[in-house]
Amino acid sequence: MFQTLKVLNERPKPFSRYTAEELWTDPHISARMLAFHLDADGDVASRRPALIEGIVDWIDRRLGLTDRAVCDLGCGPGLYSARMARRGAHVTGVDFSPRSIDYASELVRQESLAVDFIQGDYLKDALPKNQDLVCLIYGDICALSPDQRRQLFGKVRASLNSGGHFVLDAFSNPQYELRKEGAAYSRRLMDGFWAEGDYFGFQTTFLYDDLKLALDRYLIIEPHRTREVFNWLQYFDDSALAEELTQNGFDVVQVVDALSGEPWKISPHEFAIIASI
Repeated sequence: MFQTLKVLNERPKPFSRYTAEELWTDPHISARMLAFHLDADGDVASRRPALIEGIVDWIDRRLGLTDRAVCDLGCGPGLYSARMARRGAHVTGVDFSPRSIDYASELVRQESLAVDFIQGDYLKDALPKNQDLVCLIYGDICALSPDQRRQLFGKVRASLNSGGHFVLDAFSNPQYELRKEGAAYSRRLMDGFWAEGDYFGFQTTFLYDDLKLALDRYLIIEPHRTREVFNWLQYFDDSALAEELTQNGFDVVQVVDALSGEPWKISPHEFAIIASI
């Protein structure tokens, strides 16, 4: 046990291990994640409904959604996809959580909305072609390594029509400054989030100041298995991320406040980038 805990508290190399898929495919954890998505009073997995509505509204005002082909990457339970479809968009949502896709599919079926959902990994699987708009919303870009970002940017460019737009949001450097390193331990850590039965949970948070990168590393010990979870979260300077998009073949249209669509002013909030090809 000493050696196990010693390793847990050693700082890994940035982006050296990925376990993100477990959050979305494990039957118990994915159920808890879906509950967080649908929690109208919290912002753990999705923003609150009023904020989501505001984001879809400014995207519609800026870029127009009526009769547009839109791809919603990391769509989760369809909270953005459904709202864009209600405004007349023809939406394809992509997510690798079967539970989220099932919920989203039933949501749009009940309203007869023009949305198709694909269960898949947007880093690996083919994206729909001839899209007018591709969205990557609520900091999905922040969980990706530089190599993964380059891979995704190429796939998005191939998915878009000429003159199409890419909208993504990201957590900002001032938000990183609010993070702290630390460690926590408890029985059934995070109120039973990690497993249905009994377990012991350890969490260690590492910060990489030079990269503005945070890692929440978890060790979950159940009676019959032990597993680790690595949650990476990159924070960005808006100009650096805009330059990264430019280097990958996009024209940056504007950096805006993610919630309002107004011109970005540096603050401990998320920003969004509107780019085109």
